[in-house]
Amino acid sequence: MSTAALVLVLVAIAWWWTQRVRVTPRPIAMVAQRIHFPNGGVVLSDVETSLVNLRNPEEIVVPFDTAILVIDYPLTTPASVSISAALAVGFTRQELVRAVCEEYANIYEAEETTASTKTIPREERTTLKNRNRTDGAYGIYGHDLDDLTLTSLRWDRAADGTIRIELNVES
Repeated sequence: MSTAALVLVLVAIAWWWTQRVRVTPRPIAMVAQRIHFPNGGVVLSDVETSLVNLRNPEEIVVPFDTAILVIDYPLTTPASVSISAALAVGFTRQELVRAVCEEYANIYEAEETTASTKTIPREERTTLKNRNRTDGAYGIYGHDLDDLTLTSLRWDRAADGTIRIELNVES
């Protein structure tokens, strides 16, 4: 009888302990996830056409509600932009494409307003058809916005819980 009572007391203590002590595992980094955009990718200067051509636009592709969007091509000074999802369950493919296109447009606009060396218009470019390097906030070089295509992106979660989205942009 005393053994059964001892077991009962130990079970009661264990139950009480689990109800009082918060057991939360430390966050761990997740394996990077890649999202591919087929059919030639997403033209960053043409948001609406790009959205129409998306496969599964409503699919949740990043299951977190905030992320840091890292834009580094064709920038001398990379940009890290915080973005938030409209849905608590995460970013849809469509929402992510729209955010990337809008942030690229914002960066190109900021570059034009902060640069003392302005972009040479396409019609006036003679020997080199690429965009000249400008000295604005981001130091854009080599390509105009309508030259750029998003072919894929990858996201991962760091151990501190931060979600980083890195882009694969081609010209």
